Amino acid sequence: MASLDCCCPSRRIPTGSQTVLPIEQVLPELIIAIQDHPQVVVQAPPGAGKTTRIPLALLECDWLKGKIIVIQPRRLAVYNAAQRLAAQLNEQPGKTVGYRTRYDRCIAKQNRIEVVTDGVFLAQLQRDPELRDVDVVLFDEFHERSVNIDLALAFTLETQAALRGDDHPLRLVVMSATLDGDRLCQWLDAPLVTSAGRTHPVETFYRPPPPDRYPHQHISHVIQEALRKEQGSLLVFLPGMGDIRSVQRQLEEGGLPNNVEVLPLHASLPKEQQQKALAPSPSGQRKVVLSTNVAETSITIEDVRVVIDSGQARIARYDERRGLNGLHTEMISAASAEQRRGRAGRTQPGSCYRLWGEGRQTALKPFNDPEILTTDLQPVALELAQWGVTDITSLTLLDTPPTERLQRAREGLQQLGALRPDGNITPLGRKLSLLGLPPRLAALAWACHGSPAEAEAISCAAILSEGDPLRRNNDHFQSDLHLRLEWMENGNRNGSPSRLHALRAQLQKRLQQHSKSEGQNTNLAQALVRAFPDHVAQQRTSNALRYRMSNGKGAQLQRHDKLATHRYLIVLDAAGTGTDATIHLAYPITEQDLKSALAEQISRQSSLSWDEQKQAVIAEQRTQFGALTLQQQPLTKPWPAPQQEQAKSLLLHALAATQLTALPWDDASRHFCERINWLARQQPDHWPDFGLQALTEQAPLWLSPFLENCYSFKDLNTIPLLDALKSHLGWQRLAELDDAAPSYWNLATGNHQVHYRNGTPTLSVRLQECYGIQQHPTLPGGAPVTLELLSPARRPIQITQDLPAFWSGSYREVAKEMRGRYPKHFWPDDPASAQATTRTKNALGK
Repeated sequence: MASLDCCCPSRRIPTGSQTVLPIEQVLPELIIAIQDHPQVVVQAPPGAGKTTRIPLALLECDWLKGKIIVIQPRRLAVYNAAQRLAAQLNEQPGKTVGYRTRYDRCIAKQNRIEVVTDGVFLAQLQRDPELRDVDVVLFDEFHERSVNIDLALAFTLETQAALRGDDHPLRLVVMSATLDGDRLCQWLDAPLVTSAGRTHPVETFYRPPPPDRYPHQHISHVIQEALRKEQGSLLVFLPGMGDIRSVQRQLEEGGLPNNVEVLPLHASLPKEQQQKALAPSPSGQRKVVLSTNVAETSITIEDVRVVIDSGQARIARYDERRGLNGLHTEMISAASAEQRRGRAGRTQPGSCYRLWGEGRQTALKPFNDPEILTTDLQPVALELAQWGVTDITSLTLLDTPPTERLQRAREGLQQLGALRPDGNITPLGRKLSLLGLPPRLAALAWACHGSPAEAEAISCAAILSEGDPLRRNNDHFQSDLHLRLEWMENGNRNGSPSRLHALRAQLQKRLQQHSKSEGQNTNLAQALVRAFPDHVAQQRTSNALRYRMSNGKGAQLQRHDKLATHRYLIVLDAAGTGTDATIHLAYPITEQDLKSALAEQISRQSSLSWDEQKQAVIAEQRTQFGALTLQQQPLTKPWPAPQQEQAKSLLLHALAATQLTALPWDDASRHFCERINWLARQQPDHWPDFGLQALTEQAPLWLSPFLENCYSFKDLNTIPLLDALKSHLGWQRLAELDDAAPSYWNLATGNHQVHYRNGTPTLSVRLQECYGIQQHPTLPGGAPVTLELLSPARRPIQITQDLPAFWSGSYREVAKEMRGRYPKHFWPDDPASAQATTRTKNALGK
């Protein structure tokens, strides 16, 4: 084990900083742990000094000769950490301490400490997996769990195990104020070093908004309350830039004391404005800093004594249903709430006003969701492929993304041409990774490289990467990307460059390092189609504001949006929880743009469907792109065999919806089914069910052979329905059916049909035709035939299942009545012995 002599305590606090911070108490233990273990976990509350003391303590260790990399999740934190580290060495950044972000760098060969963003470090790893000149990597604020920091830690663990030997070890330190230290230590097999925080107390107040006050009004009201009651400056946490503007406007309109200045703090602001918000206020002055969660960690605003926390943050989540990333306003975690609260006690006692109820505090989730579980996984899949990982389970990841989503991301990269089917990266995929953009945006820039559309494509990629510079919430919002591209050009001409312009210049420089042979004949519309093939949107015929995307999802423009005059759009940004996402950014394209860009993905296919109005199968030849139908025309007959089978299936499905009522039912067909159904009730195991429900369910079996050349309900009139039903029963059983449930009954006067429609075999016959019958008619199975006896005018006069009893009983009263009503007819006294007849007495000679 190493001794305490490995670092020099007398030099640990450099000249220029005499403040003793809590982390100093555990530095000797920490340095020994770092020397003896490949990984170490440091848990230190806000204000402990881990970010500004640990790198300098490592700098004094003689056994460390290489660089110390400090990873911060935010650009603002990188700049401020580098400034504070350099100040403790009585230097400016660029000597011992350097820093690198996406837009800014201050580095030199003599740098021993480099403070970098997680994205910059991940790119460094991909370029130099061995990290040849690096001895220690510190992952600060690990609890934020960005996808870049998760991947960077996993890759660095591989570098440590596979590429660095005992003669040149690589040491990792994972640091945070709020993390699940035990879980992390177990996962990394690392010791845990815990530091106390500053002891400045922070009093907490809960101020949930009343129901009759708008959120921004309530926030402003609490700010005014805190300005009256508290001392020092205020740090107000709000979800996004729109909320910052609203609260700032409300405060300024409501009036503030002369010694109070309102300052916004947001990642998109120029560095000068950010530093103004962070700098101490002049004597006698106070400030109200309106900030997003950019000020949650690794930043100290010296004179802040009050924190007002809205409890909300904008979280980027990937909408799997729509295939789009979106920002959602959500309640923060308990860990984030504690981080924010700690900002009030960094330099002296303070107060924290939480704008939610104390009961809701206990319901907050413990930690933030890892970004790798919520974000678009295409960038993750490309990073994995570039690192050479095809099986993500081989990596040491604290949380593994869902397998299905990762596979869909890989399929999207294959569609872009960045991955091969086996999951390995292609030459184009390596080019995409060089731009430091999400794969779609990098593909957009590469597609136009060397073409007249290159400048527009780079500006477009910058806008989509950093956010819409013209986002406004009003009734006349326009989502057209052209307006943003014009803003980019005007911003340069007016001498007001922004972070977007800095990114554009950076992308131009990176592209210029490669030959211009990519997209000489490509325009921006075609490049956008190639980069966002699943976001091509086609206008719906029912509503000009509504569109259907090629991924099958819906999207709609806001009122007054002039893009509604275009049939096709590329949807670049959309959000909302309704059926159709609200389009925030889009670019108009033509059908020709689509065909030129992705001709190989446009298919022509025959399509059959049931037309409810025509009650017929219609066949069309469709030109299809994803879920969109670009063109369609009727398919002339005769149709090929597969289409005929499909037409038959559609017809059967439509028939089933009508319970077969569209079939040409006649008395013979119905009578046939009634006979079988009566028998099925008598002998359910011997006779099939010929009820409508059963026939409907089995129609594909018994009806299908009789539907040749039938494509509509009208065509059904030509089919021999009775033959189809007999075939369903089986021709060999027809004789058995006739014996068991005969259609006709033979009387002396001729054959008479037996009806089975009411569940009872019934013979409707004139009473006179039953004369001479001495035994009641009975079916072969023993069931009596119900006799419905009719008058000469065929009106019912008696129903019986016992004819002999009728003859000897009520017949006399019936005969008496009939003789008075039908005197010309024969009404014998002994009908059981009389001759059956249909004739009158005169005809009989009586």
